[in-house]
Amino acid sequence: MIVAKFGGGLLNGAEGLLRVRDAIAALPRPLVVVASAFGHVTNQLESIATEAINSESRALELLRILADEHRAVARDVLDASAFDEWRVIADAYVVRLEEIVHGLGIVHELSPRTMDLTVSFGEHLSSATLYAALRSAQVPAQIIPATELIITDNRHRFARPNINLTRERVTSRLLPLLTGDNVVVTEGYIARSASGETTTMGRESSDYSATLLAELLGASEVRIYTAVPGILTADPSIVDEARTLKNLSYAAARTLGELGAKILHPRTVLPLEQAGIPLIIRSLTESGTTINSSEQSHGSSIALLPDASMVTVHLPAVSTNDDAFISDLSSRVPLVWRSRFRHRLQLVTAARVDRDALALKLIDGNVEAEVVDGAVVSLVRQQGIDANDLARFFDALGTCVPLAVLGGIEPHAVGVFVDAYVDAVPLVRSLHATFADGQS
Repeated sequence: MIVAKFGGGLLNGAEGLLRVRDAIAALPRPLVVVASAFGHVTNQLESIATEAINSESRALELLRILADEHRAVARDVLDASAFDEWRVIADAYVVRLEEIVHGLGIVHELSPRTMDLTVSFGEHLSSATLYAALRSAQVPAQIIPATELIITDNRHRFARPNINLTRERVTSRLLPLLTGDNVVVTEGYIARSASGETTTMGRESSDYSATLLAELLGASEVRIYTAVPGILTADPSIVDEARTLKNLSYAAARTLGELGAKILHPRTVLPLEQAGIPLIIRSLTESGTTINSSEQSHGSSIALLPDASMVTVHLPAVSTNDDAFISDLSSRVPLVWRSRFRHRLQLVTAARVDRDALALKLIDGNVEAEVVDGAVVSLVRQQGIDANDLARFFDALGTCVPLAVLGGIEPHAVGVFVDAYVDAVPLVRSLHATFADGQS
């Protein structure tokens, strides 16, 4: 059995939806399909929620535009009867969003909990539309919300799944549907806490939803379909010569995800690595990258985290317990690197740190903390980093003076924290020319 995830870049407009529908119809069954929100819809919903605090009327206008876009796609793809059925479901979602906007206009405060609830409707609308398109094409499809399957903690915006509770839901609710010729559609990214609140597992986490379900189902393979032909040697918007890596080990792929590969959420690989399930990242037309336990290839890739932060905490005593602070920070943003030397603790995060929201929970009295925004540029090598690689890496820095060298990130990687606006893009290109140009 295959678990196939389709990204929002493919689910974009009527033509994109029809291409995805046809690709699903051609896959072996039974099949689990994990759908992302349509392209840019999550951003639209975040804007609606933010706007609602200041202008309810403007937020409702943005919501009307979003709803009309979905109706236009559904009208182009579905027959009249299927469209009428779809519209009942979609209109109910829109009404709920209107209620949320009205509530935000009253309280003038947007919590992570409400943001999670708001953005979840992007996935709900997408999965409902894809399900209706499959049914209209006589594909035997069923739909089950991810909020009935994946159970998480209460960390809104970056929730962690409760594996035992999720396994129970998958076994009792999803597995019985996977018989015969069935296609079961669900959503990525969204989930539900044990207390019943809608949560999300971090931006771009639909891939992780797919691999988590695959592990719990004992799937034979996971396919992630995207608008790009696999994992590349660098971001193609920065490096024109970027090429597809045909094979990667679980460890190298996991490291790439943690260090900024756009196509791979940091937690995607671990469930498959534990279960030995291969992962294929591909476009609808090209075979892409295969990720498995083999470490025979010699590929390199340059990763970029463009919106990182470095937090430096000056501690009053060597004995200071910094665990509470690290735990608090990691619940807000993913940590990439940490270093502790005497009275100084340094942490680099994969996303920008909100200075106002940064709660210092060190227990031994007064501390000083500094936050510097920047970018992390890393070299990830399938065969690991040796002394020669390090020498070439630092030669490739040229005139770039890093704010920190991130030693010991992973056996497969070395990285630097640099000025995001001055050094990041030139350094990606320099490292690609040194390590990855010409490889396949």
